[in-house]
Amino acid sequence: MYQNKMFEKRWINFSLNSSLSILSALLLIILASPVIAQNEHEHGDKQTEQHKSEDAHKHDSASESSMHKEDDSHSTDQHQHDEQTHNLTESQSEQTSPANANEDEHGHGHEGEDENHVEIDDEMARQQGLATAKALAGEVSLTTKLYGRIVLSPDQVSQVRARFPGRITRVNVNFGDEVKKGQLLASVESNNSLQSYNLHAPISGTITAKEASTGEVATDQALFTITNTNSLWAELKVFPEQASEIKAGQKVQLLNGDRKFESSIKQLLPNNQAQPYRIARVPIESTEATLFPGLLVEAQVIIQQETVDIRIPNSAIQRYEGSQVAFLKADGKYQVKPLNLGISDGRYSEVLSGLRQGDEIVVENSYLIKADLEKEGAAHAH
Repeated sequence: MYQNKMFEKRWINFSLNSSLSILSALLLIILASPVIAQNEHEHGDKQTEQHKSEDAHKHDSASESSMHKEDDSHSTDQHQHDEQTHNLTESQSEQTSPANANEDEHGHGHEGEDENHVEIDDEMARQQGLATAKALAGEVSLTTKLYGRIVLSPDQVSQVRARFPGRITRVNVNFGDEVKKGQLLASVESNNSLQSYNLHAPISGTITAKEASTGEVATDQALFTITNTNSLWAELKVFPEQASEIKAGQKVQLLNGDRKFESSIKQLLPNNQAQPYRIARVPIESTEATLFPGLLVEAQVIIQQETVDIRIPNSAIQRYEGSQVAFLKADGKYQVKPLNLGISDGRYSEVLSGLRQGDEIVVENSYLIKADLEKEGAAHAH
């Protein structure tokens, strides 16, 4: 009995002590858990920072490596680009070199001076009427324009009268007839002597007036008027602003439509109609039936002449691509030559630059070459 109680007492103490130990252990575990968790958290944070640092270092290394690669790649690409540019420049230089300039199937170059030319053989040029001449020294004149009309020469009009009054016994010509100097016109019987005498034409010309008829009495009237219609003059108006330039003896080119006549100023006369201009009288030496009194004319009066190193006819000059040009013939080619021109007299122009003495240029139908070049340019543009 006693032993049982002792055993029970010991068991209770043992159980109590065990319970207390267990509770103490649990309490320690509970109290230690936050510290352990904090330590583990701090340890984890350190590992994370270490990993981040390592990652950043790796990233920086990779970036630096990538930058080096990009720099190397850029340098390589730049070097290759420079080489390609150099090669392209050399290639273009070779292509545009006059020695290596390419020509198309028509023989027209695409670069340099030889670009603007056409090739025409001599037979084709002859068929097209292309005429050439050499550019040489010569006279070029400064001119001024005057305007006027054609009139009959006043000293080529003659009126025929009877020498003595009497009856007209015979008339040999009619109004409008052409007569020669010395030709018989009529016969008159004198009232005083009752003898007949003849009237003859004092000049050659046309009967422009007739007052004589057979049987009539001739007194002091003009029986016939004879006008030499082949002797014509141009009377040109010279206004005050031109008066100082116009002088007798100056050469004149008269123009009436497509017709041209060379002459010179013979007389400078005051105007008898009280108008503010003078009259420059110019004889016209022409027998053309198309010229007659009353026609209007234009006159180019040469007021100054100069001898120049190179002159070309104006028919050789064309306007092409905004410039005045001539077409030089050389080796079967007709080459465009831009010109710098000086003075001009309406027929010839001075060439200051663009041609040399002796150059053979087109002087007739040069517009055909211009048309061919423009056609060729339009074809290339498309």
